[in-house]
Amino acid sequence: MKDFGIYWKNKREEVERVELPFQKIETINLPRSDIGTLDQFRDKTENNEWKNRLIWGDNKYVMASLLPEFRGKIKLIYADPPFFTGTNMNITLEVGDKGAVKEPSAIEEIAYRNMWKEGPSSFFQYMYDRFVLMKDLLSDDGSIWVRFDYHYSHYIKAILDEIFGYENFKNEIIVNKSVRMKTEGNKFISWHDSIFLYYKDIEKGYFNHLKEQRASEEWRSLDMDGEDYEIIPQDKIKLFSPENVIYDEEGNAMTKVRIIAGKEFLPRTGRRFPKQHVIDELEKLGRIRINSNGNPQMMKPDSVYLTDDWTGKYGYSNSTGYPTENAEWILERVILTGTEREDLVADFFAGSGTTAAVAEKLGRRWIVADIGRFSIHTIRKRLLDIPNCKPFEVLNLGKYERKYWMDQNLGSVYRNYIDFILQLYKTKPVYDYNNVHGIISGKAVHVGPIDYPVTKGEVEECLKEAKENGFDSLDVLGWDFEMEFNDKILKELKETYDFGISLRIIPNEVMDKRAVDAGDVDFFEHAFLDGSLSVNGRKVRVKLENFIIPNPESIPEELRDKMLKWSDFIDYWSVDWNYRDDTFHNEWQGFRTKKKKDLQLQSIEHTYDEPGTYKIVVKVIDVFGNDTTTVKEVKIK
Repeated sequence: MKDFGIYWKNKREEVERVELPFQKIETINLPRSDIGTLDQFRDKTENNEWKNRLIWGDNKYVMASLLPEFRGKIKLIYADPPFFTGTNMNITLEVGDKGAVKEPSAIEEIAYRNMWKEGPSSFFQYMYDRFVLMKDLLSDDGSIWVRFDYHYSHYIKAILDEIFGYENFKNEIIVNKSVRMKTEGNKFISWHDSIFLYYKDIEKGYFNHLKEQRASEEWRSLDMDGEDYEIIPQDKIKLFSPENVIYDEEGNAMTKVRIIAGKEFLPRTGRRFPKQHVIDELEKLGRIRINSNGNPQMMKPDSVYLTDDWTGKYGYSNSTGYPTENAEWILERVILTGTEREDLVADFFAGSGTTAAVAEKLGRRWIVADIGRFSIHTIRKRLLDIPNCKPFEVLNLGKYERKYWMDQNLGSVYRNYIDFILQLYKTKPVYDYNNVHGIISGKAVHVGPIDYPVTKGEVEECLKEAKENGFDSLDVLGWDFEMEFNDKILKELKETYDFGISLRIIPNEVMDKRAVDAGDVDFFEHAFLDGSLSVNGRKVRVKLENFIIPNPESIPEELRDKMLKWSDFIDYWSVDWNYRDDTFHNEWQGFRTKKKKDLQLQSIEHTYDEPGTYKIVVKVIDVFGNDTTTVKEVKIK
């Protein structure tokens, strides 16, 4: 039995470590900029330099999959997990050129789902598994900083004691929560959170004790505890009154008195002054004064070592509209205390990306992850708005995570997966057809494969079968659709078969039991994007021409009235000038910020080095956080 720990119903101490291969969604080579050539692209990507990593997925699988490469290599981990408060905390965004506010009820992406219906036991196991994996990833001199509030912080501390060892606990740091103040209530106002600091090995742990600048000058009495005589040099004896001088056995003149501003001062009984040469130096610097009562004072140092009380500033920020966004000053202190330049920092509950943003600014390498689609989008924009942001990759576990989820939760029978998706889509399953899997209101429903994009050919097969069997129309549900599947192709299919078709995205939330239980799974209709190219010799620009949200009824009326044009639905777009059927390389991007709400609809001019035929991929992210792409081909002579 361990000396420290906490026990709960059905506790498991053995943590599953499922290693899955990462899929590279996007490589972002250049920060927000009006420059961008293939030469720069090659310089930054065709070498083996480190790239920071932004990962979309369940952090339990993400951390386990990082172990082969990063076991024992991460210097610092910051964790601000869900607080198990029983509430949903939704994002509030400003959308469109006018900055219309999208209220939480309009947000389809729930940022934090703080509910575990099985109760505290399931929450404790959730956190236990993740802390064990974090310990595996920490270097021997590494530290973990865990932020929590009063509801469950005492339980979290016990779990951390068990995993990291009570002897490796260093501090509980207290931080303010917000500026909001209730004027009355039936309990004391909750005003702080705790940050628990643990080391993997406290004897080896790196700790840089920071100092904080004083806000203003502070003075204190010049004398200090203890009695101390000082030998007077022979040439200085005449400066002192005889009654203030004594002689030791060797005949040395000694005194407690100090000369300050040309006058003699005797410390209080049982106290002492600094040495005379120290006082002389402080006088030259203007750090000694005689106060209005005639007593000598010394200015306190300009800076003082930090304590565990960090309540002097507000601990949450609102720069992104994300809930419980950590203030950057907290992460600055954390990262400067626990790391040096080029050390590796991680955050697996990344949220709005404060850890990544501060690590980037402080010259640290970073890995951050979050399960939320909109979190990843928020972080990407936040990083790109940092001057000279270094290249980074956007990764996920993609089809591998989906396949593992299916095997673990639905068994290896593929039809179980289809029926589960149909259930979430509120569709009656049918088993008499090859391609039609369900019926809803007279419509045929097809569920796309779990590990491949839905293709045009697959949709055609479904259309034929649905029409031959007398269905009204067809809904196709897919995790991904092939990149070339655009609005033009969909219109051609509708006209050819004289049949209605709707393409809908299966969201990652279907793999999150909490989202399923809470009914927070929405199948957005696949949007379509249109753009044009202007070519001048080897120079090319991209212009967005149209963006079609097939289901604008999903936008609340009060917001719909303020979104007057198609571009209001776009939050971000980017261009890969030379797509090679592999990873999307983000070589230019435009996006909205709180300060710059209007969206640039035309890219910079890009110059190709060599003649040839190039694929240009344009990616748009809408106000719901969904990706839509289109492919354009250009011939350069």
